[in-house]
Formats: sequence, C-alpha cells, structure tokens
Amino acid sequence: MKDTMTEGRFLMWVIAAIILLMGIHVFHPQLVQSYNPINYVSFHAIFESISIIISLGIVLFSWKAFERQRFVRLLMLLFIFSTVGMVDFLHTLTFKGMPHFLTESSVAKATCFWIFARMVESVLMLAVMILPDKMAKRDLRVPVVAGAALFGLAITAVVFIFEKRLPVLVIEGQGTTPLKNGLEYFISFLHFLSLVVCLYYYYLEKRTTYLNLALAFTFLFLSEMIFTVYQSVFDIDNFIGHFFKVLGYYFILKGVFLLIKKKEPEPKGNAIVKQSPGAIFSFTEKEGGFVITFMDGGLLDEIGLRPAALIGTAVEDLLPPSEGDALDCCRECWETGTEQTFLATFNKKHLAISLAPIRKGGEVAEIAGTAIDVSNFVHYGTRGRPKSPA
Repeated sequence: MKDTMTEGRFLMWVIAAIILLMGIHVFHPQLVQSYNPINYVSFHAIFESISIIISLGIVLFSWKAFERQRFVRLLMLLFIFSTVGMVDFLHTLTFKGMPHFLTESSVAKATCFWIFARMVESVLMLAVMILPDKMAKRDLRVPVVAGAALFGLAITAVVFIFEKRLPVLVIEGQGTTPLKNGLEYFISFLHFLSLVVCLYYYYLEKRTTYLNLALAFTFLFLSEMIFTVYQSVFDIDNFIGHFFKVLGYYFILKGVFLLIKKKEPEPKGNAIVKQSPGAIFSFTEKEGGFVITFMDGGLLDEIGLRPAALIGTAVEDLLPPSEGDALDCCRECWETGTEQTFLATFNKKHLAISLAPIRKGGEVAEIAGTAIDVSNFVHYGTRGRPKSPA
C-alpha cells in the first residue's frame, strides 16, 4: 500500500466531501424523488460488510506486526477493531428489514449496536493517537482478542435482553431523539479531537501518514454529524452517512498500515547514523536554491532540530544571513563538482562542514555532507588549552 497522500490531495478530499454534502442538502427534494428506499437494506449490508472486512484487515495486520514490534498501540488496535467488527456485524444482522436473528430485527437494536460500536472506536482511537509509544513486556494478543470477544458478547447480551428497557434513540419516520443526537455529537467531538491531533503530528513531523489518518477522522466526523439529521433509517441521509463511514475506515486502514511500517526497526546503518555525534545530510538544487533531501545524526538533538521536519527545507533557511560564504561553498560544489570544507555557526555552535558531489551520468545530481561540532576547538585550541590573545 503506497503513501500517495499530499497536502493538496488531503484538501481535495475534504473539499469534495463538503461539496457532496452541500449538493445533497440543496438538491434533497429532487434526490428523494428518484431515491428508492426499498433497495437500502441491500446497500446497507454491502457498506457494513466492507467496514467489517476493513476492521478484520486491521486486526490481522496488527496481530502480524506485533511479532516484529511489540507496541502497546498494536494491542489497542487489536481490541478496538475486534470489538467494533463484531458489534458492526450484529448491527448489520439486526438492521430493520434483515431476516430474523435470535429476535426480530428492529431499528432499536441496530441503533444501539451502532452507538456502542462508534463509542468504542472514537474513545479508544483518540487514546491510540495521544498515548506515547510503549513496548509491551509480554505477548498479550490472545488475551486482548479474548477480552474483545467477551466485551462484544456483553454488549450483545445487554441489547438483546434489555431491548425494551433501553432508551429510545430513533423514532422511525420522525428522526433521531435528543439522546441519540447528544451521543452522536459527543462521538463527533472525539473524532474532531483525533483529527486535530493528527494534523498536529503532521505539522511536527511532516509525515503524510498522518494526513491519511486525519482524512479518516474527517469522514468519520462528517458521518456522525449526518446521523443526527436523518428521519428514517432507510433515507438518503442514512445512505450517505454509511458511505462516509466506509471511506473513514479505509483511510484508517491505510494510515495505520503506513504508520506501523514507518516504525519498523531500521537497518543497523541507520541506527549508527542516528547515534553518531555529528550529522549526515544531503541536498539538491531546486528552483535556483538548495533543498535538503536527508539529514540525521546525534548533532541534531543538540541543536534542537527534528530530522523529519527538515526534509524539503531550503539550505539558506537553516543558515543565518551572516553565513553567505557557506552558501557560496554549496554553489561551488554544485557547479564545479569539487569538494568543499568550511566553518559555519548555528545556535551558538561552530560546525565544520564538508561537502562532496554525488554524480549521476557525469553530472552532479546531489550533494552529500557531514557536520561536526568543533566549538571546543575554536574556543580552546586543538590541545584543549585556551588560545593566546591576538
């Protein structure tokens, strides 16, 4: 699964979703005339089946990924989507118009299962996004899945046994009740918080995997808002709400897959680079300037820079205006293909920077470089003694 998401595509998806909702609102009378609710039960089963398959995919991927990296987050994803997949399955079987399952299918049972599933997903996915990465001490996959199954059975028992005593959430033909709307607004609020967290992580790290997750929570937020305005479980608003839910689940699957793949153990060489006392970087020419294509190393932590946030940054933006000679050396290396070494100052540290051209087809295609902190040598001399006054 490739990561093709960009900021532009993210905005296009969001704008398209908003335009779709506006179009449905504006042309609602015309759409209602051509929309046949008789077919909705079949479409509902298809939409929910896709969501359940996606939940199963996340469960299987999390189970397999845990063998390589024992993140607590993977156990949480196992619990969330094992539970949600099971409850969504029951929501589908008990939807009004479906064949008899234990008891007669009804709006009340299907809506209760819907609210339980959405509440579990919204609360725990927010927890997955905000909790720090921790390693599990033991392999708890089997207990977690068993716990999810028991939790799903408990929800099933509550809905089937106490169906007549549970609060009314939907009055068919009239719409959702204030309690149902309040629960949906709360779930929407949790999805909105998850959306904000994803965008914040993207702002810090510039990893487009967070844009996929942000888009997922955008669709889920809009889906829950739609489920506060429908009048019948068979109407066109309910149809669009389920369609948005499927899109949201797809982008959760894509975002989780890409996020976990990014966190897989790095090759030994990469780990050595991260722990080295200096910095290794590369940059290339773009629109008359130079942009960084790679940068890592222990020196970055000392000077307060995040490697992921530096990709695509202009070289001149990192160096203060006084470092004009440094930029001249970059241009000299690019234009003549000769190695360059110079001193530069960054965050009160004196750095010795070496540049070497990388050639492809006989022409310079990229510049590789290293940076070493030589502040002690500048202040105290090469033998560790203070320099004599000039």
